[in-house]
Amino acid sequence: MATEGEPEPKRIRSSEPDLKVVIGSEDDNSGAGDGERKIGGNDGAEKQPASMVTKWYHSQALATKSKYIDTLLAAPMKESESRTITFPDITPATWELMMKFIDNPLASRTMKAKDVVKVATYYDKYEFTGWTELCDHVLEEYFTLSALTPNIDFIVDAVVVAKDANLHKSFVAGMPLIRDLLSSTDVPLGRTAFTVEHMRKLAPLMNETTDDARSRLVLGPVGEHYDLQSSGFPEKFVGDCSEFFAYQTFITFISSIELSGHNPYNSSTHYHFNPERDADNRYVEYSFFQVESISSSRPVKFRFDGEIQNMFIRRRSKEEGWVVVFKKKTGDRSFVETVAYRVPLSGNLTLPPSKGWVSAHPLANGDLDLTYILHHEPTRVPG
Repeated sequence: MATEGEPEPKRIRSSEPDLKVVIGSEDDNSGAGDGERKIGGNDGAEKQPASMVTKWYHSQALATKSKYIDTLLAAPMKESESRTITFPDITPATWELMMKFIDNPLASRTMKAKDVVKVATYYDKYEFTGWTELCDHVLEEYFTLSALTPNIDFIVDAVVVAKDANLHKSFVAGMPLIRDLLSSTDVPLGRTAFTVEHMRKLAPLMNETTDDARSRLVLGPVGEHYDLQSSGFPEKFVGDCSEFFAYQTFITFISSIELSGHNPYNSSTHYHFNPERDADNRYVEYSFFQVESISSSRPVKFRFDGEIQNMFIRRRSKEEGWVVVFKKKTGDRSFVETVAYRVPLSGNLTLPPSKGWVSAHPLANGDLDLTYILHHEPTRVPG
């Protein structure tokens, strides 16, 4: 307060704005804010230049909110001399939203996750530190809400923004959600909901999660550990997920398998089968059993090499492909397996083929065919 006879000092609000701020650029095609309009609906669509506007602010007030602006005005740079600062990568609409939360404390209380995705990157880049922290709090809360209904598009974009804008708490909260969705076989909100574009965005982030989370993320639906640096990873992962779901769907429609052909093991009996997964979650073995009653079944046994043995159809490896194996017990925990039939060049098939079986053992005489018998009653698909 001025003493008697001294002039009243000017307050910031009563003084003229002295800082010119230019937002946007007439020739900037790289922005992604609301002020940019795209032509067409594809990712590679032509973009209209964002508009450019000029606004005036009190330099002292704006500098207290942004370390970036404070540094520009304090250093002997062209911005401090011309009292002009430009933000060519921010669209006018995005700047207005940023200023809304900066100038109005009440508005800050209403910030939503969708607002964070629009402004957080610029708050961080231009060092509006207090509002970067606000974004981190809002987005972390969004990721941890128990009643969250997943929106895959938004969640992926939000996690990417959390990483780019250094929203550490949000990133830590968001990646487990991504991990759980990628690990889930639920439909529609599971791994099949992710597109190639989603996986392109997420691939760089997967290497920066914890060891446990990373191992679960790269474990695909068929047990493959993907090369996240490969340009083909997104397409392969999405393709594998789709094929695996289709395979699981088909499995639910199979009631039994009939063995036929001119061999000692053919039968008019329909043998029910039990698909078994290996450690990598791929169906690789089918054991056969006869249903004696609604609540009882027993494994199917065949006579091979003079002994009664169990028979399995197994995909041993991509190189060896599908084989028919006879298995006999030789001790309490020991077994001997003998390959009787095989299908050459079948290692890439997800189901044992009906045709193409050839003898792989002198005692395996004749040919072997498989016939899939489908359920007659309505069957629900997985998901």
